[in-house]
Formats: sequence, structure tokens, C-alpha cells
Amino acid sequence: MDFSLKIKQETKLILTKEMKISMNILQMPSSQLKEYLEKEAVTNPAIEITYNNYKYKNFNVSLSKDQFSPLDFVSYEETLLDYLEEQLCYLKIPSKIKNICLFIINNLDSRGYLATSKSEIKNLLNINSQQLKEAFEIIYTLDPIGIGAENLKDCLKIQLTSKNITDKILFLLIDNYLEDIANQNFSLIEAKLNITKEDILNYLDLIKTLSPIPTRGYTVNTNNNYIVPEAKIEIKNGKLTFKINEDLIPKININNSYFNSSFANKNSITTAITIMKCLEKRYQTLSNILELLIVKQKDFFFKGKNFLHSLVLKDIANSLNLHESTISRAIKDKYLDTPQGIISIKSLFIVDSNSIKIKKLLEDFINSEDKKSPLSDEKITSLLREKGYSTARRTVTKYRVELGFKSTRERKIGVK
Repeated sequence: MDFSLKIKQETKLILTKEMKISMNILQMPSSQLKEYLEKEAVTNPAIEITYNNYKYKNFNVSLSKDQFSPLDFVSYEETLLDYLEEQLCYLKIPSKIKNICLFIINNLDSRGYLATSKSEIKNLLNINSQQLKEAFEIIYTLDPIGIGAENLKDCLKIQLTSKNITDKILFLLIDNYLEDIANQNFSLIEAKLNITKEDILNYLDLIKTLSPIPTRGYTVNTNNNYIVPEAKIEIKNGKLTFKINEDLIPKININNSYFNSSFANKNSITTAITIMKCLEKRYQTLSNILELLIVKQKDFFFKGKNFLHSLVLKDIANSLNLHESTISRAIKDKYLDTPQGIISIKSLFIVDSNSIKIKKLLEDFINSEDKKSPLSDEKITSLLREKGYSTARRTVTKYRVELGFKSTRERKIGVK
């Protein structure tokens, strides 16, 4: 047994309390940030919160340090994002891979599925396929299992793999026949996979043990379903201007009564100061991003969605000397009031502007098709190729779904 001492040097990413506060404040939309600040004002006596001309002070100088309010024990509920970040902190992995993982978990939807495609992540972060593969291998080990899946099929297979189940027939069943299982079209599956109905039912029992939505039971910070624009972009005298809606967020100051009291807590005061600095940093980061966006996507704001230019997070990050993950947090779940309507900031980032033209052509093809014999995705792929756009059939399917068009069979007249 070796009891010798060894020195080992390694890089670890440790998220301090200040870093967590900064990251959370940056990524919160205004409506959610307002709620967060209100909760902090209740639990932290050093914070004074101001709504326009009205001040709410949660600290009563008449209370001694031995007197407490039940509200003193209210805590900010840990979210799924917090939980995932905490798990990453304990893993000894290269900082580059860990940063990719942080980017991924900050781009999950309310189900825990990827909100951004893997190819987009690769382009946005300027990483290679091996680095992307390593990051996702780590993501797939995080609890809850299934996080980071691209779709339902992917989610189910990730969970099976984590249980060391790699049955090829079961995976074929998930990849190609989930809809047939739902419609109890067992005879087709029996013929295609050369298995019995009993086999299918056994597989179905196994599938039922899996979770289609990994985030169930977790707080995912999606309580606010209403949209409040972070800023307004206008055309004035032929030029684009923007103004951040500062009125949405209450002002935070240090409570002087508490600060000068004999029982002021240093940690409470430090946290209050940190929050104030983070709010200012959030405002400045958003301002800098919008300043660039009205230049880089000028044609969109004047002419509409068909005039979006290719733009990735790296372009903005390089201009502002920030990391791509910082830009991703800053624009997450945030909206703008623009001459083209209310839009998400994220929609202004597009890896390839050709996708907009392809979607427009796809929309035209479907709208003008013979409803008695609608176009298949394969046929649309061929038509696009004739127009000079070499696109995979699966990409056409993805765009069709994004545009809200049903499958060929469902679009056929007489089929609901």
C-alpha cells in the first residue's frame, strides 16, 4: 500500500458566491429579476428596494438582533440550473470542456432538451467535434439523466444507455416506430423488426419506466410565461436607436439604518453591494450588445426577417472581449420591442442566413402544393436543390416543423 505524498497540479473551475450571483442576474429576464430582487430585499436587511418614488425598507431599526420575522428564513429556491452547475463543480475535467458544458446547460428548454442544435453550438463556440462529443458525454451523466437530449427519442436512449441497456431492436423501435406504438400498429412493427407482439409489449413496459421530460420535479425558472421587452428599438430620423427599459427593475441601495447599526452583518452588506454591482454590469453588457446588434442586423430592423444576416455569438463576444457563454446568458429569454414587432434577442443570431431563404421557399412550396397530393420532405429537398440549395432531408423536416406545417399524410385533404 502506497502512503507516499504526491503533488498534482490541475485546473478546477470553482464558482464563488459572487460569480453565481453575477451569472444569475445576467441571465434573468426583467420580470424574473424583479422577483429575485424582491426576495433578496426580504431576506437581506442590508438591502433597500425602491419602486419609483416609493421606498420599501425591510429592516426595522426598532428590532433587536434577538428578534426575528418568519420572513428572515425565506430562501431563494434552488433551480435545475443551479443543481447542474453544482454537479459540474465537483467534476475534475479540463476547463475548456467545463465551459462548453456550462454553455449547454444554459441552453436547455423547460423540458431539459437542447434549445440549440449541436451544430450551432459547435459553430457558436468555435470548437471541434471531439470537444463537443466530450462535453455531451459529461452532460449525459448529470442528474437528472436525459438532460441535454435533442428530442424525445434521444432522451429515451440516453436514459437506457445510462442503465447499460443497448438492445439494438429497442433502439430501432424508439428511432422509427414510437408513433406506431402509440397507434398500436403492432403488426407493422412485427413485420419490420421480425419480433412478436409479446416482445413489443415487453419493450413498451421498459419504455414506460423512462422519463420523457427529465426536468419534472425540478424548478426550471419558467414561472413567468408573459413577455416583457428588455428594451425598445426605434427608427428616428432614419437612424436606429435603443433604450433599455430601466423602470422594469426596482432600484437597489444600501439600507443606511442597518449599515450604521451595531449589529450589522458584514456578509449581508457584502451581498447587497455585490448585487448592486452585478445589476450595473448587466445593464452595461446589454447596452453594449444592443449597440452592436442595431448595426449588424440593421437591414432586419428596417426591412424585416428576410434580411437577417449571418451572426453568431462569437462575433459579438470578440467585439466586446467577452466569452460566448457570457453573451449567451445576457440574451437568454430576453425580448425586444422593435419596428418588426416583439422578438427574442436570440432570434437575431443565425449561423447561416441561407436558412431563412430556405424556410421561405419551403413555405412557398407547401402553400402552393396540390392538397390532394402534398409534397413529401424528399420532394421538397429536390425542389430546393433545383433552386441551388443543397439541404439534407432531415433539415427540411426540421424547418417544416419549425414553420408549423404538418407531415405529408396529415396535410392531405381528408386526413386530420
